[in-house]
Amino acid sequence: MNTKTGKIAFLLIGLVMVAAFLAFLVKKNLNDPRNFAPVITFTSDKFDFGTVKQGPTLEGIFEFKNTGQSTLVIKNVAPSCGCTGVIADEKKEFQPGESGNVKFTFKTEGRTGVNEKTINVESNDPKTPTKTLKFTTNITTE
Repeated sequence: MNTKTGKIAFLLIGLVMVAAFLAFLVKKNLNDPRNFAPVITFTSDKFDFGTVKQGPTLEGIFEFKNTGQSTLVIKNVAPSCGCTGVIADEKKEFQPGESGNVKFTFKTEGRTGVNEKTINVESNDPKTPTKTLKFTTNITTE
């Protein structure tokens, strides 16, 4: 084989190897479930009731949307204390683009001053398996 033919053959073999390696990387990324994972995106993760009089039970809503590319599953919704009630959607699975909400209540009876409470939402979102939502209020007796 002459030198020119050898160089061309070497170049072609190199190009085939690079193409094969790139095809392998693309296939690997297409099969990676993390690239098509569900993503729970809340409109806001904070809620402020402002200043309220002691006594009534307050109600609020945290809205979310599945902005990912596969089914989002809500596994658990847990408040930080017994003074907070949580009413999650009966629906536990949300397709891409679907929205849902976490309704909550807070008993102000017997409480005063600034109160900050949390609600943990567990899902199958691999990047944020537990999202912590916070709400605050300042309770007065007057």
